[in-house]
Amino acid sequence: MTRMMPLLVAVLIGIAYQVFVDIYLVALPDIQKSLNMSYLAANSSLILYLGANAIFLLLAGILSEQLGRKNIIIAGLCISLVGTATILSMQHSAAFLIGRTLQGVGLSASILATPVLMDNYKGKQLTYGFLCFEFFYSITPIIAPYIGATITSQYSWQHIFTILFIYQIVVLLFTLKLNKQNIDKKRLDKRRRLVIFRRILANKKFTVLTLLMALFWGEMVIAHLLSPYIFQNDFNYSTYEYGLFALTMGIFYAIAAISNLVLLKFYTEVRIISFSVWANAILAAIFLVKQLILPQSELDISIYLCLMAIFCGLFFINAMTSSLRIFADYYSGYAAAIQGCICIGFWSLLSLICSQIQPNETVLVIILSSMAVFATTLLIKKRTIIFYAEQDRREELPC
Repeated sequence: MTRMMPLLVAVLIGIAYQVFVDIYLVALPDIQKSLNMSYLAANSSLILYLGANAIFLLLAGILSEQLGRKNIIIAGLCISLVGTATILSMQHSAAFLIGRTLQGVGLSASILATPVLMDNYKGKQLTYGFLCFEFFYSITPIIAPYIGATITSQYSWQHIFTILFIYQIVVLLFTLKLNKQNIDKKRLDKRRRLVIFRRILANKKFTVLTLLMALFWGEMVIAHLLSPYIFQNDFNYSTYEYGLFALTMGIFYAIAAISNLVLLKFYTEVRIISFSVWANAILAAIFLVKQLILPQSELDISIYLCLMAIFCGLFFINAMTSSLRIFADYYSGYAAAIQGCICIGFWSLLSLICSQIQPNETVLVIILSSMAVFATTLLIKKRTIIFYAEQDRREELPC
């Protein structure tokens, strides 16, 4: 196995969770029509995916410490492949929802991307690994929606899942080449696992950053869920035209995320996190006031979502890195699984709530503004915890 193989597997499995969301959401209105689904049923495909993912994330983290990262990733990919095959083989709404659920279960293994890096790299190599992972994680929101829109406009939405099937096969083949992880048998003790969970959750910095991640990225989830309907139904965009907008929005996100490589030379992670939350809150306040005075236009909504993507790009990578670095040497699989379980469980709940609401510009602005208020309030109340740099070392888990 080459030294690059763990990085390649970490990137491919790590972005899989996001790819399987972004690439198909642009085609959701077409899927709804093709399978004769209601608006609620169509959105349930995302709810079931996120919900199944959130439920099994914790199990994936626990089992990875017992059975090894490689075995859990392989098992997850096989389950997800069954789900994708179900969608492709049976053109029925029930089969589509079952397939999306199985994809969510299987891709809970995507949470093991950062633990794979931590298992195989140390020091500068680990830093380089994180930077590469962050780069590809950042460009995924650019590429995936555009690819999905292009495929749908040129062929059909079924071809999206054909591409995803091939993608999973490729990741599976690379994963088979990974070396097996050396497993510490002491980690099999149930009482010790409970102690580990309590200590991870007791780390205040980790918990606060995780909640901020859930709230901030929750805005992106809402935007990706509601905006296809708003742009295609209210603004009369074609699927391809919306894909171009999603591409633009993704470019703004990626530029902001990649700019962290420069910004971190001058500012700390927590400074960038704080700036992002405050800037997003001010942005939300401006557009909420404008909505009360004059309804948003197509241009207004586009500007709002692109600026929000910038602040999210600055925030998310720094928050994830800062929180997971606390446990770089101690049970990183558990920490990543707990964080993913909290975040994705919350996003699943958000998707369920949004599926009960008819999408329009006013609803979008109000929901995004509310999320920004919650995130800013949390930052204000817990600011000292986030800015206390020594807490990372003080609250580490013992060996």
